Amino acid sequence: MNAETSKRILVADDAETITSLLMTALETSGYEVTVTTNGVEAYEMGLDGGFDLVILDHLMPGLLGLEVIQRWREQGIETPVIMLSGVDDDHTVVASLDLGALDFVRKPFRLPELLARIRQRVN
Repeated sequence: MNAETSKRILVADDAETITSLLMTALETSGYEVTVTTNGVEAYEMGLDGGFDLVILDHLMPGLLGLEVIQRWREQGIETPVIMLSGVDDDHTVVASLDLGALDFVRKPFRLPELLARIRQRVN
């Protein structure tokens, strides 16, 4: 890994197929990846501000992705977030962006497109 690509990314999604796919793709691209499958863990892991980017699912056990972002922002945590969700309603998209998510990517997603969005945010 070189200094430019050794960024830390938290992937928070309760679907093992997605976390596995993203972990493999991101590690292959040189990122340091941490995975969690529930909202409470995502919230707690993000409190230290040690991640360069969070890929956050909306529908997870414990806390919803919107709740995670809202609580981080209330705590002054400004870590960049890309919401990744199968929820496809305007309210969720707009609320995510209003709470400070940089982007909202709908599932199913195209991996090359998501990786390009990630590169744009962390490099």
